[in-house]
Amino acid sequence: MKRLLIAAILCLNLSVATAQSNLHFGLKAAPSLAWLKTDSKDFESNGSKFGFSYGLITDFNFADNYAFSTGLDITYRGGKLKSATSIDTGGTTTTTTVSSTFNLQFIEIPITLKLKTNEIGYLTYFLQFGVAPGVNIRARGDSDVRIQTGSVTNSSSTEGEDIKKEINNVNLSMIIGGGVEYTLSGSTVMLAGIQFNNGFLDVFDASALKSNSNYIALTVGVLF
Repeated sequence: MKRLLIAAILCLNLSVATAQSNLHFGLKAAPSLAWLKTDSKDFESNGSKFGFSYGLITDFNFADNYAFSTGLDITYRGGKLKSATSIDTGGTTTTTTVSSTFNLQFIEIPITLKLKTNEIGYLTYFLQFGVAPGVNIRARGDSDVRIQTGSVTNSSSTEGEDIKKEINNVNLSMIIGGGVEYTLSGSTVMLAGIQFNNGFLDVFDASALKSNSNYIALTVGVLF
């Protein structure tokens, strides 16, 4: 009986040690290029903006070449949109052009599968895909309004306006990416990669404007 108990304890300790050796935590940062894609009739994409994200990484290696990867990210993203409308009254045309820049901040929990090669020297290459549900925590907007009536033009602008009520509270994105891991020593690994984040859900909580948030990021990080 005593031998069975000792054997069970040894097996449990071995299982815990194995699980711990397969579980890695780390930090990452990722500069990005973000844009808004819209199919709305009266709006068009008007360029991209620089963004940034940072957060925590958790990798669980459940097989030699496979890992479940998750974490917690703070992402700064957004984009630029433009709309133009014209009204003809009594032979005079009034054209209103609105150029808007949206600065959005989300908390995201990426849920991905990482496919890895065998280690080549100190390098391991990987592909990664999955989804990232997120919650909007901040939204600001800048706008430039130009009204032209005949030869007369009037302009106005606003900066840093709180537009959180106009933004959907939740977002869901598809993640596709790849990169390389470099083993420094033991279980410490540096990583670098590129990631495409494609939004599935409408960013705006309005029926007149439909738009998705996308970005491409260059990720650097470290796992322990």
